[in-house]
Amino acid sequence: MSDSKNTILTPGQKTYDQKAHSHSKAVDAEFAAEMVRRAKGLIEKDCHEDAEIFLRQGLERVPDHKDCQAYIAVCLAGKRKFVSAEKLAKNVIRNNPFDAIAYYALGRVNLLGSRRGSAFRNLEKAQNLASGDREMEGAVKELDPRRPSVIPWLPRNNFLNILFGKWRASMSRGK
Repeated sequence: MSDSKNTILTPGQKTYDQKAHSHSKAVDAEFAAEMVRRAKGLIEKDCHEDAEIFLRQGLERVPDHKDCQAYIAVCLAGKRKFVSAEKLAKNVIRNNPFDAIAYYALGRVNLLGSRRGSAFRNLEKAQNLASGDREMEGAVKELDPRRPSVIPWLPRNNFLNILFGKWRASMSRGK
């Protein structure tokens, strides 16, 4: 009989063995981080159900693992369960208000649920919190379909950027 603490389930398997073994917290945290890494690749390929299996395995070992919870929210949104996904992502943010991954997950949930305004605000928060984390900054920029600011040294919401951005958009529509 296999032990869920030592065996990684493949995406096709849906059953978990509940045999308990004691592990150190560091080993459990490392296992959960590996499950997140595997799930992220599957999420990018839109294999949300398979990714959720890996994330739930991570949560079996570390029930309060914030990254597993955040990415499960993305998986739920990918399966069109937007209300549950948003509640889970907001709960992760409530417990970890300075976590870039939580805001990134909520932004992805909002994008999948066609709430672009909320998505951009949350992705911007994720980008601000992830300053220095190249992987997170790249992931946020990849999701942002907006054009670069007209005046790059000013904030996006600066009056001049807004004015010139509207002008640029009207010029591109006229062509």
